[in-house]
Amino acid sequence: MLKTQKKIATATKELVVSVPFDAVSVTAIMKQAQLRRQTFYDFYRDKYDVLAWIYQTEVGAAATKCETFRYWTQTVDQLLHYFQDNQTFYQRIFALDTQNAPETIIKAHFKTMIKQILADLAQTKHFSVDNRYSQFLQTALSTALYATINDWLTDQDRLPLTEERQFICNYLQDGIDGLTERQHPDSHSQLSVKKIR
Repeated sequence: MLKTQKKIATATKELVVSVPFDAVSVTAIMKQAQLRRQTFYDFYRDKYDVLAWIYQTEVGAAATKCETFRYWTQTVDQLLHYFQDNQTFYQRIFALDTQNAPETIIKAHFKTMIKQILADLAQTKHFSVDNRYSQFLQTALSTALYATINDWLTDQDRLPLTEERQFICNYLQDGIDGLTERQHPDSHSQLSVKKIR
């Protein structure tokens, strides 16, 4: 079942990068996937539902490395590689002003990732983060991260992936260091992005 669902999603992505979005119909998707048209409705309501599944599944998979704050830089790597590998698809999607735009779903993944980082950081460094401030940080950082990746993908003169990664990691690391320093003024975060390659 999942194999068929993914096949439909892959066909949708192939069409999004090759034809105007208005031409991406259920009939066209299923022809591209080489499946019966009716099979589409076993998995999706419409083409927008396919897009939502792509954001939910693929971006979620790209963010799976972030189990503890020690590995968040690996998650940034994985996310940037995913978006670079799917650059044309997301360039087209970001340009759409339509239902099921990716922002809400992608930012939700980022918020979950940041929540995990903050929770593990607090546990590892033995301090507590006020719940309301944690929610504020999740919203602010996920919004900034989404906007940064959107700009990076759509900029004609975009930075190389390695430089974009370093800037994002420096930005997030500065926040981690500041939070840690406020909780423990006499110590500094042991994690240094500059030492991570």
